[in-house]
Amino acid sequence: MAKKDAYKLTYNTSDTLFATNLGDILAPSFASIKQTRNLLGFSSGVDSTALFFLLLECEIPFDIAIVHYHTRLQADDEVAYAKELAATYNKLCFVAHAPHFNANFESNARSFRFDFFQSLIIKHHYTHLLLAHQLNDRLEWLLMQLTKGAGLGNLLGFADERYNYDKSLNNYTIVRPLESIPKNELYRFCKERGIKYFEDSSNQDKTFRRNYFRYEFCDKLVNEFSAGIARSLSYLQRDRQSLENMLYADTLELESLKIQILRQIHNINVPLHTHKICCIIFSIHKSKVQDDENLLLLFCDKVAKQCGYVLSAAQRDEISKSRFNCKIAHFIITSNTHRIYIAQDSMSMYKIVTQSPMSKKFKIFCASHRVPSKLRFLLWAEFCAWEMLCKSAYADADYLVNEQGNQHLFTHFLAKIDNFFTL
Repeated sequence: MAKKDAYKLTYNTSDTLFATNLGDILAPSFASIKQTRNLLGFSSGVDSTALFFLLLECEIPFDIAIVHYHTRLQADDEVAYAKELAATYNKLCFVAHAPHFNANFESNARSFRFDFFQSLIIKHHYTHLLLAHQLNDRLEWLLMQLTKGAGLGNLLGFADERYNYDKSLNNYTIVRPLESIPKNELYRFCKERGIKYFEDSSNQDKTFRRNYFRYEFCDKLVNEFSAGIARSLSYLQRDRQSLENMLYADTLELESLKIQILRQIHNINVPLHTHKICCIIFSIHKSKVQDDENLLLLFCDKVAKQCGYVLSAAQRDEISKSRFNCKIAHFIITSNTHRIYIAQDSMSMYKIVTQSPMSKKFKIFCASHRVPSKLRFLLWAEFCAWEMLCKSAYADADYLVNEQGNQHLFTHFLAKIDNFFTL
């Protein structure tokens, strides 16, 4: 492999970014992943192939994962090339075979891809997911969202941290080292190094919305104004991060309800990645954002994205008009005097039915602690699931089969949720 100083990064002279070496530009991004367990999302295209060799050059540890969609004959060669690179450079190569998608290919393919990546992250304890999105990709997303009427929370794409809905698992960080690098510089990098890569023929199909934006607008703008666009996106990213840092959510995890859902899914053989089941109530105190409606909407955006969902402009309007008291998709959004709450309606999503009606004592507790009515059924389901699990685990213990034992269990459960709704 050629020495890294053989590659010189050049920009349009009307819009110069002062740098001489691609590795030097990427050094800050690479510094944080020198000692971590990294998984590279690979496709054999120019972006991920360039990143593969840059990681090698900078001695960053990583393995690769690729998805075979079975939509093009060339895909067999792309997967074979990924395996060849992995074998040559002593990397693990994971391959997933996607099913046929009848509609919404881009959305379904993306969902399948991230499910695959996350399953590997959980199984093999990776801490960072490396993606090869570059400057052109970021501008494409921004322009597409701009035409939909998106706010700052969605203009820049998904957050760089994903929430695994299992407290025993660590969250993982998404790193996009190439996010400020124009795509044409990656072509130049591979050409000057003699690095093989594949071109996806479907990228030429303008019936795909992203391709239309790419060829009609984004490539032309990036070729002319790459450095300025990179700086603007960086400033916007910092602004969004500063705002979102203000919007740190308190969380209440409904662990027993999740266990019940997992058992039910197992019993009926429903194929589902269990790490995606969200039994969490997110909350923020209104005073934290001075009861600012725009910041509260940004909070809703943030939580939805943590759950892998992008709120549309119409949905944001509905949330606002309802004064944060509505149901959007599977999200319950509600509030009390002091707080905003967001939770996924896991009861309806997984068709969970409680075996006993809500007790009078529980209703009194909810009313006195200002628990919003839209959330009470979730908390009752959590209590019922918790009680069932405890009685099953300790069937021989006298205190769980008499009234005194039930009272102790109920009191303990109420203590768990008390502060979440009153502080």
